[in-house]
Amino acid sequence: MYLPKWVQQFKEPRTEIRNIKGGYYKYAVEYKYNPEKKRTDKITKQLLGKITQDNGFVPSDKYLLREKAFQVSPVDIKTFGVYNLFTSLLSDDLESLKTLFSPEVSQTLLSIAMMRFAYQCPLKRIPYLHAHDYCSQDWIQKGVDDKKITAALKFTGENREVVVGWMKSRLGISESAMSNFVMIDSTHILTLSENLHINALGYNPQHSYDPQIRLMYIFSAAMKQPVYYRMINGNITDVKSMKKCLEELNTKNIVFIADKGFYSKKNTIDLRENDLHYIIPLYRNNGLINYKPLQKGDFKKGIKYFTYQKRVIWYYEYEKEKQKIITYLDERLRVEEESDYLNRIQTHPDEYTEIVFFDKMHTFGTLSLVSHLPKEYTAQELYEAYKQRNEIETMFDAYKNFLEADKTYMQNRYVMEGWLMSNFIAMIGYYRLYTLLKDAKLLSKYSPKDIVEMSKSIYQTKIREKWHRSEITKKTIDLFKKIIGICT
Repeated sequence: MYLPKWVQQFKEPRTEIRNIKGGYYKYAVEYKYNPEKKRTDKITKQLLGKITQDNGFVPSDKYLLREKAFQVSPVDIKTFGVYNLFTSLLSDDLESLKTLFSPEVSQTLLSIAMMRFAYQCPLKRIPYLHAHDYCSQDWIQKGVDDKKITAALKFTGENREVVVGWMKSRLGISESAMSNFVMIDSTHILTLSENLHINALGYNPQHSYDPQIRLMYIFSAAMKQPVYYRMINGNITDVKSMKKCLEELNTKNIVFIADKGFYSKKNTIDLRENDLHYIIPLYRNNGLINYKPLQKGDFKKGIKYFTYQKRVIWYYEYEKEKQKIITYLDERLRVEEESDYLNRIQTHPDEYTEIVFFDKMHTFGTLSLVSHLPKEYTAQELYEAYKQRNEIETMFDAYKNFLEADKTYMQNRYVMEGWLMSNFIAMIGYYRLYTLLKDAKLLSKYSPKDIVEMSKSIYQTKIREKWHRSEITKKTIDLFKKIIGICT
């Protein structure tokens, strides 16, 4: 419908303007996916007001009443523990995040990230949670609403170069010295939006062929946390995507650590042709592995060893098909696997036999790594780097279960990009908490989720214009001091 220029200036997202009997009226609209029609329908909601050439937009009386009802009134009791925990975990990045964009956008982004970290909530709940949390005394003191949140996410998504620059700055090392062991992996996120233009039918380990996007993460073995993310089409392969990720980071010296399912001759050729360095574990039945040294009775005389976590690891190096291979033997693991197999012969004789046991006995407790590297690394360095591979699996598990971010209903590509950035910040906080619990040897008693839930019970109350902390048990105080060195 044609609208005069003086009317067009009042058109905003999620609104429409109608010409009714010569007058112009502004309505709120929403978009909802219709599974029967397999498309997104536009639904017209309430009247917002009238537009005249003399007076501009004139809100309707009902609209003014609704706005007044939804205005956030001052809250004198606010959750404090979450804000205190989150800002402590992000202390190294907080100042740079505050200045990433304008104060309003940066603080809104931090608020969204914190609410995702603590409550795994959708966007519509964030204004209420922000108003009732102590972060509202520091970030966006005027409060946030749906429009501000969407605008902040969209602006973040439209400025990917700024985000990548921030991610590179966190590495704390120059491009020439950027050689580092990293885990690069991707996960699928289901989305039924028809407006993203990046989701596609794709396959994933859960055998789902629904429309999806791929989310690629880089996890630093040295920093023990995620350092990079990128959204890609749902039907693009990982090798192509890894090349693009490293191009965006502008480095060629990163060493990719894969999982066992990744190895194939084609994949290694593709990696080398794309100038990608790698460490890939081999399945024990892979023909590249040479087990002959371990089949000798005095094999220890001809191979080397090192100590890893108080365990002796034997190893030997060789080349096959122009690839460097190292085979490791953990004798403690070998004994455990031999015992387990022999026990299974007793309990499941149809599946496990002594003949097979003696055939594969020399493979128990072994790990073989094939590699293509930018420089020389010791066998111990490669082994220790690979042992951190599990960290990215833990991270993706947290992404889908802790953040509950395994699906999305975002309708705008750039808002989606900003949403992923807020989740990335939340994941940095999560993994720092996970690492602190691990270092304090408390993971057997507390999960990161437990600590977050405990922080929610700590409040600040305003009494005679001053904020006062709620009562906290000594056990909670001691726990938080032990984990992150702060008094809650």
